[in-house]
Amino acid sequence: MTPALTSAFARQAETCAALGSPFMGQLLPALPRALPEGALARRLHAWPEDRLSARFDSVPLRLAGALHHLLLLGVAPDLTAAYPPHVVTDAHLTEVLAATMSAHEAAILESLESPPQTNEVRRAAVLIAVGHWLTALTRVPLVVSEIGASAGLNLYWDFFCLHAGDLTLGPVHSPVQLAPEWSGSPTTRCPA
Repeated sequence: MTPALTSAFARQAETCAALGSPFMGQLLPALPRALPEGALARRLHAWPEDRLSARFDSVPLRLAGALHHLLLLGVAPDLTAAYPPHVVTDAHLTEVLAATMSAHEAAILESLESPPQTNEVRRAAVLIAVGHWLTALTRVPLVVSEIGASAGLNLYWDFFCLHAGDLTLGPVHSPVQLAPEWSGSPTTRCPA
């Protein structure tokens, strides 16, 4: 793998780990080590170096997304067993990634042609705060429509719990607990 490509994967891994995604912090540096020779390696090596980063083509996230797509399709059982909630060693993950990329090279190459979809429900924090505020202010039902930018995940914001300073909004026992760093004034409390 070229130094620029290896560096792009390492930088993206650091970013993901810093943003609270430890598995992506483990996965992304393993991908260059696991990359088998073949059409996939040639495609990645041919990618223009100035387009590798998240600012442009997000090549590390495209490859991670292609693998996640295989996982969602259920066609790579070894990959499923290496992804969360399972915990595996770096060596085992690298071995599974190499086998998966070899076995599903054509599908991965096809997936690389599309930009990644991050589906970050963390973006729902603002929807939760505004949704509670608007509902309390207007006392009318709120309907949220979304065009697919988050695969519909953020349409379920009312099932998520937001902790912002000393304020908690939403169901406290939700499996999705959002606690973003809050800067500026504390969240405005819902009007009575």
